[in-house]
Amino acid sequence: MAMKVEVVPHDLAWRGKFEDESKQVDLAFGDNLVAIHHIGSTAIPHIHAKPIIDMLVVVKDIAKVDKQSDAIAALGYEGMKELDD
Repeated sequence: MAMKVEVVPHDLAWRGKFEDESKQVDLAFGDNLVAIHHIGSTAIPHIHAKPIIDMLVVVKDIAKVDKQSDAIAALGYEGMKELDD
């Protein structure tokens, strides 16, 4: 079955949505957080994109992320274990 992918013109609101969500993610990761980056096509002005805000979260200690899974889940995200576990 073919999968339909929606691509839309750039929306200036995407930057604000990223900033709002990154504040919540910042709280969830606490002092383990190093940085949150807006990545993917919604981060590039003037191009068409899938209307999904992609983020890259950088942490100090990856082992602590599993311990923060409740806070992450409360935001609607699903934590994934390390691939080598």
